[in-house]
Amino acid sequence: MVNDAPPLIQTITPERWAGLSMNFIDAGYIGLLVKNGQLVRKLEPGRHFSFALPYLEQCQIVLVDGKIRSLEVVSQGDFVSRDQYLVNVSLSVMYQVIEPKRVALELSDPIAALTSAVKDNLGVIVNLMRFDQLTQIGRVKIRDYLISNPDSFYTLGFNLDDVRVSDISFPQKHGVVRQLEGLTAREESAHEANLQSIINAERTVNLTPAEPKPETPKPETFVLPPDRAASKPEPSRKPLPPTTLATSDNPTARLVNCQSEVTVPLTANPFTIGRETYNTLVLANDLCSRNHARIERVQDAQGQFGYQLIDVGSSNGTYLNDQKLAPQQPVLLSAGDKIKIATEEWVFEI
Repeated sequence: MVNDAPPLIQTITPERWAGLSMNFIDAGYIGLLVKNGQLVRKLEPGRHFSFALPYLEQCQIVLVDGKIRSLEVVSQGDFVSRDQYLVNVSLSVMYQVIEPKRVALELSDPIAALTSAVKDNLGVIVNLMRFDQLTQIGRVKIRDYLISNPDSFYTLGFNLDDVRVSDISFPQKHGVVRQLEGLTAREESAHEANLQSIINAERTVNLTPAEPKPETPKPETFVLPPDRAASKPEPSRKPLPPTTLATSDNPTARLVNCQSEVTVPLTANPFTIGRETYNTLVLANDLCSRNHARIERVQDAQGQFGYQLIDVGSSNGTYLNDQKLAPQQPVLLSAGDKIKIATEEWVFEI
């Protein structure tokens, strides 16, 4: 099938008259104005003028597709299940660029980097599951794991919007499992016979639906290791509890909205901010990313507690006292600091 999708990144050289140029950025694209190899500014959709000295300054506009795009990922024996079966996974990833400067100017091959990140996460989740789990609930668990672990994609400048697993198969390549896992020829034959018997049993059940199915024990409940489960946000979309004010006998830091004067106590640690409903503070603003920022309560070497603000890779940035924060770089908060996210501004009080 021919792929007619436009390229992710395009570079154009504006036509100039006496050094002046006018260019249009189409809807769904982000433009980066580069002059003499340095990024000058980011161009939103619309009409833009630029000036360059003829023969002295070289200007280019790098167009980055900001719409949701699709990436097909197909593995060929790249993964091994927990009970040592080779696994092939084919899936379609719906992704979107959230950091155009990172994708267009800092990554030499952004699609290859994204594909590698997807396969790294696939290797982790497949290795945690057995053969029977992969055949019964593998598609759902793989999708949930990739969507609920966004950090490895945020650092590349991407966000995963959705994942569709199209196929999970188990190739039988003679000698490969023995070579990888140190099995003898007899053990490998028994291993492959067990795989074939399970596949044949599934086919028999599918071909004779009228026969009563023997009762089989329920598959083992799939649980991530505690360190992974604790460090990632819950994928379930539960409604948030109503906001409550901190009581005087249990003082806590808080955010006060500059426009509405609504006070929100920082009762959760970490205190997450974003457009998705599983965040602690949900902002219904199109300029706010799904996972935008977080505030953490930390303790220094002297045992004193404080709060730090972290931008988790938002597309429009997090501002502290009118200064844009670098992604994933914690900054210590002080009383009276102003935090701006999208069009809303908050004052940090403690």
